[in-house]
Amino acid sequence: MSSSESAFSSLGVQDLREGYLRGDFSAPEVISASLARIAELDGGPSGLRAVISSVEAGAIGDSDLSAPFGGLPVLVKDNIDTADLPTTAGSLAFAGSIPTADAPIVAAIRKLGGKIVGKANLSEWANMRGNHSSSGWSAVGGQCRNPHALDRSPGGSSSGSAVAVAAGYVPLAVGTETDGSILCPAALNGIFGFKPTLGVLPTKGVVPIASSQDTVGLFARSAKDLSFAFGVLADELRAEHGKSGGFHAALERSRNRPFTIGVPRSGFFDYSPKVDAVFEEALAVLRHAGVAVVDGVDSKTGTDFSISEEDELVVLIWEMHHDLGAYLARRGVAGASSIKEIVDFNLSHPRAELEYFGQEHLEAAVTLEGYTEVGYRRARSENLRRAEGAIARSKTLAEVDLLCVPTMGPAWTIDHVNGDFVSGAGYSVAAVAGAPSISIPIGEVSGLPVGMTVFSHAYADAQVLAAAERIADILAVRLTPRFLPRIDS
Repeated sequence: MSSSESAFSSLGVQDLREGYLRGDFSAPEVISASLARIAELDGGPSGLRAVISSVEAGAIGDSDLSAPFGGLPVLVKDNIDTADLPTTAGSLAFAGSIPTADAPIVAAIRKLGGKIVGKANLSEWANMRGNHSSSGWSAVGGQCRNPHALDRSPGGSSSGSAVAVAAGYVPLAVGTETDGSILCPAALNGIFGFKPTLGVLPTKGVVPIASSQDTVGLFARSAKDLSFAFGVLADELRAEHGKSGGFHAALERSRNRPFTIGVPRSGFFDYSPKVDAVFEEALAVLRHAGVAVVDGVDSKTGTDFSISEEDELVVLIWEMHHDLGAYLARRGVAGASSIKEIVDFNLSHPRAELEYFGQEHLEAAVTLEGYTEVGYRRARSENLRRAEGAIARSKTLAEVDLLCVPTMGPAWTIDHVNGDFVSGAGYSVAAVAGAPSISIPIGEVSGLPVGMTVFSHAYADAQVLAAAERIADILAVRLTPRFLPRIDS
């Protein structure tokens, strides 16, 4: 694996904007460099396999450099509809199938001057196909790999989006999250990943799992780039619906206010003792810099942050039956216009689709055997009550603005026999609550990145991003992939 840096691979969103305005380089140069880096690092037996499809350099067209995203190369997760490239969700049932229209999030990026250079690999069907899956594997894209160590998982399900940013393909990528699919790969690849409040960025045109949790989010190499990109997109999409924007004003207000971080302890530690040590060191640095930290907010306030994975699966299966079923019917791809047809396709292509793991979740979504609407509503209500209540209770009783936990342990070894090994994670409460959350790189363990998750209540997006900017400035962690063949345990 080559680790050579192209001229633009380390530049962020705003670095490129400023370079364009100064005349340091042109949009065709940057786009060509992006595509060249993908070609250099992505293919072959030891390639990163972060990209499923890409455009031809000559097909990009002119760039309006005065636009907010003018000339900016962007990768989009391959479960988001694009009218010029296939949208497959990683499934061979959709191979080569191009939707008739861009998803609204893609249309907004293009309108703002961004250039979609390709579609990013992912965990097939956003990791809701079956048990014992390997994050970052899809039948269309193969196994995506972590650029810090090629034998390690990239996380998922927005695997390729995170890897592409970490490896310098693009400064900005779009992903989706139902529970952890942005924060997990952001942490494992040593970059910033932001999951906004549910519904702030539209999910129309996204291959769905569950409307009560599905969220479009972003990856970048700095918190400031995420704030800029999210703010521009959020304000543009609100304007399209006749609403005033105002995100950047809210962000400025949040930047000018001190904040207090609360650290819940029960259930959020012991993923890895070494990660805990990195997290504690980061907390110490933040305290020394004057950030107020309230430790043990759960024990101080009697707050229970636990949610039921069993109840969450009930919600995801029930909603997938309806939401994915409706999407497939609208998409109307021959032989793939229902969940049942997808299941049958996989059964008829077992070596290509089912060699490594099964499709239990898809099968359950077809029949809904053992699932009832009463059971679904109870499961959703109970988990939402727990998640929202835990956030609200901590913020009120402990008088904190934000909550902060380790995102997860370091990247595990890719294993197509046993599937993923996840020792624990800190992102599910925000995911179930539909609340904003971000993973911030805080260091590494044996050369593998680890992250810190910061989250708050719904619609506190500006506050979360402003805090992330401040935390990132204080910690000043920048993790550069080394493309090692392996890291021994």
